[in-house]
Amino acid sequence: MNLSNPAVLNGLDMCDRTKILPVAAVCAGQTIWGFSYIFTKVAMGYAKPDVLLSIRFILAFLIMNIMCLTGKFKVSIKGKRLKPLIMLGIMEPLYFYFESYGILYTNAMFSGVIIALVPVVSILLAVMFLKEYPTKRQAVFCLLPIAGVIVITISSSAMGIVRPLGVFLLILTCLTSAGYKIVNRKSAVEFTAFERTYIVLLVSSVVFTVSAFVSLKGDIKEYIEPIFHLEFVMAVLALVVFCSVMANVFVNYAAGRMSVAKLATFGTLTTVWSIFAGVLFLGEPITVVSFIGSILILIGIWQVTKAQD
Repeated sequence: MNLSNPAVLNGLDMCDRTKILPVAAVCAGQTIWGFSYIFTKVAMGYAKPDVLLSIRFILAFLIMNIMCLTGKFKVSIKGKRLKPLIMLGIMEPLYFYFESYGILYTNAMFSGVIIALVPVVSILLAVMFLKEYPTKRQAVFCLLPIAGVIVITISSSAMGIVRPLGVFLLILTCLTSAGYKIVNRKSAVEFTAFERTYIVLLVSSVVFTVSAFVSLKGDIKEYIEPIFHLEFVMAVLALVVFCSVMANVFVNYAAGRMSVAKLATFGTLTTVWSIFAGVLFLGEPITVVSFIGSILILIGIWQVTKAQD
């Protein structure tokens, strides 16, 4: 190969970018989601979960529409198959509900361990529905991040009551999260990352707003009361701009350019960053076991990333 040839150099540069950009995007998205727990914790001090999610997704959807008005971003669904896109939009709120109530009827340790199995379930579903087979390296090293999450969860959580309903809901959480990655991958063929994010935010804003008003029995005053608190507003704006819009666009972009095995494995980064955020901003302690679990996650992601699709 003649490396002095500009065409060859440009081709190499393009090849590197196609590999690096999706990795950078998914890392950025998962990092942002890792810090979302802090903002959520602050906001939850002023609003019920359904109200917080409703306000969060409505504002995020409004931002997406403002972006459309600039003319630089478009949502075009004409002549495209809408079924994968609609399924994608429905799975987002379903995941939130299954996860929240699954944790409610079990405990943090058990739920963390079950949700850590998402990469394995994602790979199995990818084989079944996308005929997307992981390499031996990916299959082996994707187990390291899962082990890391399990170690961290067990070391930092106390046992509690585990109800059968909670177990069932957490299994649904696992399947929904894995299914989301499969549908996201399929819908990326026809829809851009912006279009997929737009629909997800639209459906989520409608579902959570209806849910909020049902839980509040139509009390508008209670719904808008949290917005009069500055800490709530700042936390929600962070959730909206960074977690709902930016992170979704980043991860949806990566979903169309890397295998489900890689995408699912990168999801464990959220656990590492949530620990870091807790230590840095909330003064939470970090144990030796948590540190070891974080190292397992990072080594596993590094090795899976090195593997070829």
